[in-house]
Amino acid sequence: MRKTYFISAVVAASALVAVGGAALAAGGGFGSPGTYKFHDISAAAGLTDSTGTQLFISVDRGMQTFKVRGVNGPPTMVGPETVLTYTSFNPDGSFTFGCFVIPDSSFVVGASLATATLKVDPSVEQPCPGVPVPSSAGGRPGLSNVSPEAGGGGGGGGDTPITANLIWTSNGAVWSYSFVNSSKCQNAVVHTTGSSQNTSGTVSGSVSVLADLSTVYSSVGESDNTNVINGTFSNACIGI
Repeated sequence: MRKTYFISAVVAASALVAVGGAALAAGGGFGSPGTYKFHDISAAAGLTDSTGTQLFISVDRGMQTFKVRGVNGPPTMVGPETVLTYTSFNPDGSFTFGCFVIPDSSFVVGASLATATLKVDPSVEQPCPGVPVPSSAGGRPGLSNVSPEAGGGGGGGGDTPITANLIWTSNGAVWSYSFVNSSKCQNAVVHTTGSSQNTSGTVSGSVSVLADLSTVYSSVGESDNTNVINGTFSNACIGI
């Protein structure tokens, strides 16, 4: 049962590695015509401890997209800033989660993605203003279908603070990707070009929700994307 919960959390939250969006004046807002450039640095890990507690943790620095529950209108796009999200599942079936904006200095990625460090505690964590909308769920118009209520964790209240002192260490192998893509919804067309790098490895250190830790998986990545939007996305395309 616990493993089922853990895998589900990984699937749901893995999209948050690339969470983002842009509040760029040049583009006029969410889904408006213009050229949008995104740069993200991120790290994620699935961890467990000797008690059976399981944790998914993700951190991203870049443009961020949030949807405030119960508020009409498009998602809010802000940044660049650094966002930490996590979900943990305990042996008794209970769970905790959190989405926080943290200082950029709390998350540092080394050259060639060789290492990444995360140092946070409740004193530096500000609750996210809403539910994070990953790019794969419409956080960046035109990259995929939009699901404004998608995302992991909470946001805007109810989040449980966390203390973490974690170090990601690459296994030395770095994957590189590049792509060119076009997408369309009604009369709006988006042309996207991008590149990314990603590496796997291990995580060491400590985190308050785990008694100790071992790595199920880990990743550190960096990406650059340029979206050129021609036309304006309708509310139906955006999903509002």
